[in-house]
Amino acid sequence: MTLGYVFDLDETLVTYDPGRPGIFEAACTRMGVDPIEAAQEAIGPGYVETFKTFEESPYIGAARAAREAGLEIDPRTFADYYIEAELAASNVPDGTEALLSELSPVGVVTNGYGPVQRRKLAAMGLDEHVDTLVCADDVKGFKPDDAPFDAVTSALDASEYVMIGDSVEYDIRPANERGYRTVLVGDEVADVAGTDPDSIPDIEISDPSELATLSGRL
Repeated sequence: MTLGYVFDLDETLVTYDPGRPGIFEAACTRMGVDPIEAAQEAIGPGYVETFKTFEESPYIGAARAAREAGLEIDPRTFADYYIEAELAASNVPDGTEALLSELSPVGVVTNGYGPVQRRKLAAMGLDEHVDTLVCADDVKGFKPDDAPFDAVTSALDASEYVMIGDSVEYDIRPANERGYRTVLVGDEVADVAGTDPDSIPDIEISDPSELATLSGRL
């Protein structure tokens, strides 16, 4: 038996400090505009609605939504500043790179935007430990749909898989349904325990900082 290791990216392999509000504020500072709460609230929906079309960068769609909410910006410029702020806020928990170096083959499957996620992996020095990266725009589909999982597992030379991620809905449940072993990063399972057997992970750790404790357990 060959075991393939499949990781989520955001809030699993990579965490953020500051979080999304701080990233938005940093982009506004770079742009020379004051953060507007309505614009910050518009960023997320604008990103999602644009990404679902797979026609342009969702960061531009997010910036366009922020402008429509009152932020006086050029969307393309603001999108670039937001991406730079997100990369600057990215962190890899201690021990994560060492864990990845022990595992093979390793895949990453993410609902994030490919060009930014690839830059992020490279900037964090994780790309050399990852054999394949599948992003939503690579397959025109989002977890928990089959397409991202099919793509990542078909690229890994393995007979069985373990999925490590922070979301019950997008990582644990679909992976359990496919017969994978699962590791939940975080305490989300407490909200669904006892309601759906497919939502229960084989292993649970409370925070990405504990990824290193998985060495020898996977």
